[in-house]
Amino acid sequence: MKKLVFLLLTALQSATMYAQVTRVPNGIIVTARGHQVGLFATNAAFCLSLNDSAAPRALKSIFIENHTSSSYTLVSKPPLYGIQTAYGTLMINANTGSWSLYDPANKALIQDGTYAFTDSSTTIAYPAAGTYYGSGNIISKSLEKEQSGSAVSNGLAGIPYLWNTGGYSAFGVSVNDDAPATWNNANQQLSWQYRAKAANLYLWPASTIYAGANGYVKLTGKPKLPPRWAFGYLQSQWGWEDSTYIANVLSKFRSHKLPVDAFIFDFEWYTTTPDYTVAKAGKEGYSDFNFNPTLFPHPAKQIADFKKAGVKFIGIRKPRLGNNLLLDTARQNGWLSHPESESRDLNFSNAKLRQWFENKTKPMLQAGVDAWWDDEGESYYTCYYWWNTAQFHLLNEVRPNYRHFTINRAFSPGNQRFGYCTWNGDIQSSWESLADVPKDLLNFSLAGMYYGACDIGGFHGTPEKETLVRWFQAGVFFPIMRAHSDLGTTARFPFLWGEDGEAAMRKALELRYQLLPYTYSLGHEAYNTGAPIMRPLVMEYPADTTTANMTDEWLLGKGILAAPLLNAGGKRSVYLPEDTWYDFFSGEAIRGPKTIAVRKQLDEIPVYVRAGTILPLGPVVQYTEQTSTTPLEIHIYPGKNGSFKMVEDDGTSYNYTKGNTRTTTFAWDDATKTLSWKVSGTYSGKNTYKAIKAVLGKAEKSAVIGKDGRVSF
Repeated sequence: MKKLVFLLLTALQSATMYAQVTRVPNGIIVTARGHQVGLFATNAAFCLSLNDSAAPRALKSIFIENHTSSSYTLVSKPPLYGIQTAYGTLMINANTGSWSLYDPANKALIQDGTYAFTDSSTTIAYPAAGTYYGSGNIISKSLEKEQSGSAVSNGLAGIPYLWNTGGYSAFGVSVNDDAPATWNNANQQLSWQYRAKAANLYLWPASTIYAGANGYVKLTGKPKLPPRWAFGYLQSQWGWEDSTYIANVLSKFRSHKLPVDAFIFDFEWYTTTPDYTVAKAGKEGYSDFNFNPTLFPHPAKQIADFKKAGVKFIGIRKPRLGNNLLLDTARQNGWLSHPESESRDLNFSNAKLRQWFENKTKPMLQAGVDAWWDDEGESYYTCYYWWNTAQFHLLNEVRPNYRHFTINRAFSPGNQRFGYCTWNGDIQSSWESLADVPKDLLNFSLAGMYYGACDIGGFHGTPEKETLVRWFQAGVFFPIMRAHSDLGTTARFPFLWGEDGEAAMRKALELRYQLLPYTYSLGHEAYNTGAPIMRPLVMEYPADTTTANMTDEWLLGKGILAAPLLNAGGKRSVYLPEDTWYDFFSGEAIRGPKTIAVRKQLDEIPVYVRAGTILPLGPVVQYTEQTSTTPLEIHIYPGKNGSFKMVEDDGTSYNYTKGNTRTTTFAWDDATKTLSWKVSGTYSGKNTYKAIKAVLGKAEKSAVIGKDGRVSF
């Protein structure tokens, strides 16, 4: 009798379990409080999936690159059910609907989570604790966040992502990518809002910002490297006058020994008149897809001549049409994003429009255009994604395996997959705007945009000489270094700003180019791990409350602390966290934590290097592809052990994604004062370094690289 009762109870329990839990290939669906809730596992994160009118599922989204399912173990402790993976556990109570997130050690990261539906929306909430980072700069330029935005604007982006100091990251995906999820921290509750009756919230344990970023790129895609030349200096302006003017500017850059890798052209390269006054119906004869013969009477030859001088061509693009006949075609085919309005913007999410756009653009690439500057594409959230999709596809057709690079005025999740840069918009030429730039770019770094830039000197107005010089100096330590200016202002060509201004800017540019082996290797680190190139100090010093919201100084990688002058007068205070720091220029050692007062001449920059750093410095060249027989300098900053992976490749192809690189892993043993290195990888191009000069203070040692080796001091 007891055995029969036991069997009946077991059968009843099993029936109840299967009534409440359904196993699916990527996880489980649990019936809780009358709703079906999906708990799914990808290779990077859990997905809490809700749908009030259908079975929950992983929503289709261009934001997510990898839907690969992860192996998981079903956890069944009725009424608690969940899935456990190598990176943690996600649980739900079938009776109450309450859900929780745990790390691999079973530490609770989120408890008592809830969800709710209205007629047109979904809310996912849980008790708020800790500090939030990520989410972009559209709501606030502060690094610490209280909410996110759901739009893009001029140099601004709201991203449905956060990292919390409690040890987890979250990323929201909605039914419509153009109506992204948002979150808000209020009344001790963190609430995710979705404008539909279905929602996905991706969650993953992440004890550090680095771990959060690593999970983010596993989920949304690795940040592909731009071509190596994009790590140099890019000179832009609105107001290139004619072909003679362009040739003279190039001649002066080279004769004045001012390093530069690209010229960037505004409206005037393809049309004689901006389209801002063009009516809805368009303008007869307007040029959308041609070269302006005043500037480029022989575009293919001129661009080829630029390249012989080491200068690439980047042209501005607008997301709209100006020509009346082309607009007629677009309207007839339903290719406009807002056909009911006065807008002439294209809907790049339409595949047929993208194909037409590519065909129209193709002759420009065939003439030699290297990259695009995409402006004013904020009419819908995913515009830049689809616009870049068209450009990426066309480039691969015209120039197979050549790296895509664009400069864009905003971004959305996943755009980093293109080799994509965002600049922080059309800003003023002022000290206030200069101080805001690192705030924007550090927020970009924390929100998945790895290549941030700005208009050095500001776009509107003409800066003071001191302001421009300090802007150039700050730009040395931005992921992408680009100057730009408006019509009617003084161009940001260094040779126009007096001998002292030019000399200071030249010195900054030379440092930028010396740092190329370091910054380019950081690009590879970003691709492989998700660690940004430009990092807030809080990433390395999370327990130091002084760094929690610091934006007037930052790290390039882990080793270089940049504290450029962002104010007039040549004086500022610099905070050095707990570590030993070396003045980059004098070699003076300073022990932190310490705030120091610095005073710098016009051509001087406050830069410090952390003990244990191995810093590769290349020779001064006038453009990135210029060859040099000068040995690579490996500067060692003693006080602790250290290592650095220097990565070399061909600089232009995607072969690095298939492992065709040469990685030299340098290691410093502080006790024995020995620098050793190991070389791995298959790349052996002519642009690899053949010799090094190891530098420890005033001591120097020469050696050959290309195979494993060591030197001792």
